[in-house]
Amino acid sequence: PARDDLIRAVLADLEGRMLALVERYRPRIAVDPDGAWQEFGREVAALRPGALVAAFAAEFVTGDQLSEPLTQERVHSLAAVQQILEDAKQAGLVRADLTAVQFQLGIAQITRPLPDVAVPELARHQAWLVDVYLRGLRP
Repeated sequence: PARDDLIRAVLADLEGRMLALVERYRPRIAVDPDGAWQEFGREVAALRPGALVAAFAAEFVTGDQLSEPLTQERVHSLAAVQQILEDAKQAGLVRADLTAVQFQLGIAQITRPLPDVAVPELARHQAWLVDVYLRGLRP
């Protein structure tokens, strides 16, 4: 397979995982809003979308525009994330003006790989930062 095909397969896998997370956590928000939202955010971060963005940006980003194929692939996951954000908004967990794109970009920024330096206990620090980010989204 060509490099572009492999990249698309990895991105499609990421989208499938994101859709599965939304499907798993949307019903839970109705029962345990805060707990489900926190778990959802942590699991999205565990997908490490920032690492993928850093690795594949050159292939799919020109200036500040995503390529058309990538834009089309993100339609479903952005719509699903927007649905869970609406649930979180109704529960008072996030600001009313938060969009799926903003949520995903925030998580991607947190999960971007650091330059070639070793950071002891990086996973623990990253988990703390995800927690701070999720708290910062509150109204």
